[in-house]
Amino acid sequence: MQFKKILVGVDFTDITDQILQSAIYIAKIFNSEIKLVHVIENTIFPVALDDLEPLVDPEEFKKIVETVERLTEEAGKKLEEIASQINEREGIKTSYIVKTGDIAEEILEICEQGNFDLVIIGAHKNALTESILLGNEAEKIVNKARSSVLVVKGKSVDNIKKLLVGYDFLPNSIEALETAKEIAKKVGAEIDIIHADTEEGFAHFAHIYETVFQKKISLLKELKEKLEKEDSIKVDFEIIKAEPAVAILEAIKDFNPDMVVVGKRQRKDIKRFFLGTIAMKVVKNSPVPVLIVRKR
Repeated sequence: MQFKKILVGVDFTDITDQILQSAIYIAKIFNSEIKLVHVIENTIFPVALDDLEPLVDPEEFKKIVETVERLTEEAGKKLEEIASQINEREGIKTSYIVKTGDIAEEILEICEQGNFDLVIIGAHKNALTESILLGNEAEKIVNKARSSVLVVKGKSVDNIKKLLVGYDFLPNSIEALETAKEIAKKVGAEIDIIHADTEEGFAHFAHIYETVFQKKISLLKELKEKLEKEDSIKVDFEIIKAEPAVAILEAIKDFNPDMVVVGKRQRKDIKRFFLGTIAMKVVKNSPVPVLIVRKR
């Protein structure tokens, strides 16, 4: 998995610096180009301007248009300055765009039309709790994006030494591990592979379960040896007897990784939300950044 084109959501809030630092770090690893996007949320004009015009006093309508134009111009100037700094200081090809409308839908559309490999967004800390929660727009992006998504939360991704990977032997987790491997090779990080074992409860198949469990251990040992021998990556693995999301979150507490990498299965219907999936549960509850890998 190579992230050659990265789309970065910028909202000019307190987490913007973390998002930008993370984007620069990942772009340097994969020699990527960056596109910054800021979306002016469609709150002051809930329907299209052309549809709204007959319903609003001409003077008020003019004020709405002027406000949108002013906000767009201001955002454009800010993004232009940020893009110029990244270009000049970091040597990363960086462009920008300002859009108006629904935040998630605009970012998803740009991602799709531009064939971006990775979208980077941030999650805000809820002032009333200690946990870090995803907003509605971030959830839409994580669920509906056809590309991989990095959710920056807790801290920026700027010095990866430890990667935690959820692994279940299926294609989506294999892609996640391959991506983690590429990152680890380039930054010298170690990898902790976590497999959630949930089959023990099938008491009627106890004899089969033990055979399968031993096979899993054997396969994970082979995988560890291969990564250490061929790629010179320090690797460990752990089988935790719990539901996948619970196992990964438990491992985060013990391993304290700089980033978690999980795979997400493709959906047949892009419009459908899967808010209860393993990846989403991990993203919502992880105290560190999470990379959801999805092969385009």
